[in-house]
Amino acid sequence: MQFVRFGLLSLLALAPLSALAAYKLEPGKSLPPLTISGEHGGNVKDGGAWHSQSMNGTLNFVVYVDPDDSDLNDELVNRLQAAKFPDALFNSVAIINMAATWKPNAIIMSVLRSKQEKFPRTTYVFDKDRYAAQNWNLTPEGYHVLLVDRDGSVLYEKAGKLEKNEIGKFIDLVSAKVKEAEQAPIAKAETVAPADVQKDKKTL
Repeated sequence: MQFVRFGLLSLLALAPLSALAAYKLEPGKSLPPLTISGEHGGNVKDGGAWHSQSMNGTLNFVVYVDPDDSDLNDELVNRLQAAKFPDALFNSVAIINMAATWKPNAIIMSVLRSKQEKFPRTTYVFDKDRYAAQNWNLTPEGYHVLLVDRDGSVLYEKAGKLEKNEIGKFIDLVSAKVKEAEQAPIAKAETVAPADVQKDKKTL
C-alpha cells in the first residue's frame, strides 16, 4: 500500500504546477468553469461530458471522492438525505477520483452505474486523472466536501471527515440557503412577440 501511494504521489508531482496553483479554493470565491469529458472522464449515466455550469441555479452538495474512502462522510450524507430538501433547490454531485485507487476502473464504473440508478437525484461523475483536483485545487486523495451556491460561489469546503459539530453547522447552512432560495422572487421573463406578428400589428 505504501508503494502504491508513493507511486500516486509521484504521478501527482509530475502534474503542471500552473494547473495546481491556478485557483485557490476558499469560501466566497466562484469555482472556475469546468468540463470533464473525453480522456479526463465524464458523466457516469451516459459517458458524456459533465459541465460544472449545469449546477448553476441550484444549491449543490459536491464531493470529490477517492473510492477507497467513499464512506468517510456517511453521517453527513445520511443527515442530508433525511432532511429531504426539495429537488428543485438542492442537488448533489459526486465526482469520483479514479486515479486515487488501485481498484480497476471497470469495477468502479460498474458500482457507479448501480449507484446512479439507485440515486438518480445525485449526478455521478468519473474523473480519470485528477482533472477536477487540479483545476479546483481539491485534495488529490481522500474526501473533499463542497457546498456551492446557486451562483457558483463556494459556501463551504473541507478535505477529510466532518466532525459532529461541523455536520450540524453544514446542515444549518444548507437549510438557511434553501429557505433563502424559497423566498427569492421569481424573475418574470418579458414576452416578446415574434417579428412577423409585430409587423402585422403595425398594419392594423
